[in-house]
Amino acid sequence: MPFRETLLNIAITGVLVLIITLVAILVKESRPAPVAAIPVGKAAAATMTANSAAAPKAEFEVFPKARLVLSKNNEGDTLRILLDEQHDETIFTLYFVDTPEITLTHPQLVQEQARYFQISQDEVLKAGLEAAGYVTSLLKDRTFTLLTRWEPVPDRSRYYGLIMVDMEPGKVYLADLLMQKGHARLAGLSCDLPGRVQGAADYGRYLLDLGKEARNAKRGVWSLP
Repeated sequence: MPFRETLLNIAITGVLVLIITLVAILVKESRPAPVAAIPVGKAAAATMTANSAAAPKAEFEVFPKARLVLSKNNEGDTLRILLDEQHDETIFTLYFVDTPEITLTHPQLVQEQARYFQISQDEVLKAGLEAAGYVTSLLKDRTFTLLTRWEPVPDRSRYYGLIMVDMEPGKVYLADLLMQKGHARLAGLSCDLPGRVQGAADYGRYLLDLGKEARNAKRGVWSLP
């Protein structure tokens, strides 16, 4: 009898252990899986420029006696300009054209320009200084016409505009001269010319042809190895 009772106790104990184990497994499986944590990104800083809320005018405003303000930050396509005595100095970026950068302030743009012109980044900066020097020598001692719709450049305290220069036999757009001299490429924002004399697409094709001529003649940035 003692041996039989021992076997019975062992059997009962085994059954109890099995029951407890099964209950534990069922309880574990019935719990909901933990929810994965949602990564929280760093909030972007809100930015607002002085002209961020401005809308461009329907027509161009013409300033026939604008003057260049000499500045180390002037580039071939971005210039500090005094429109007249009624306006403060204002920075304008040209429609249609993009000249090489003069600093590494925007490294991604410099890299992109280097790929386009097929030159090194150092040569981009060199070409940018040449373009800025050309524009400075052209405009510093004369008045010129600035035309603008006060269209703001995104995230910048500046506006888009067109510049017309008195040349023989008449007025010519600065964008024409930059493309013709090999100091720029066709890029950036476009617009119909004032007075609807030429649409943006047609004028863009004209500038592109000037750029091809400059490239074939190895002028400006196209003269670099």
